[in-house]
Amino acid sequence: MLCKRIFNKFGGIMEEEAIKIVSAELLKGAKMLPTHCPKCGYPLFEKDGKVYCPICEKLKNEDTSEEKDTEKSDLDINEILTEKINYLAEKLKDEKEISRIKEIGEALYILVKIKKKMVKK
Repeated sequence: MLCKRIFNKFGGIMEEEAIKIVSAELLKGAKMLPTHCPKCGYPLFEKDGKVYCPICEKLKNEDTSEEKDTEKSDLDINEILTEKINYLAEKLKDEKEISRIKEIGEALYILVKIKKKMVKK
C-alpha cells in the first residue's frame, strides 16, 4: 500500500510532512484541485497545465535518487577493487620474500572473491 509506504518514507510523521509538501506547492503558485490522487489519496494539484500529485512525485524522486546513489556506490566499489587488485598484482610481480608473496596472494584472493560477488549482484 502506498499510504503505508508514505508513512515509512517520512519516518512516522506522515501527516506533518504531507502538509509541508502540499503547502510548498501552494506557495509555488500551484492550484489545489477538488480531485484526489488514486494512489495516495492526497489532493491533486495543477500548475502550468500539468496535473500532478506532489506526494507521489516526492516519493518517486526519492526512489530515483536512492537508485542513482546505489548505482554510483556499486560503480565506485568495483572501480576501487579493480585498482587494488592491479596494485597488488604489480607488487607481487616484484616480490622476492615468501611471507610477503603469501600475504599479497591472500589479499588478492579476497579482493577477487569480493569482486566476483559484486558482479553477481
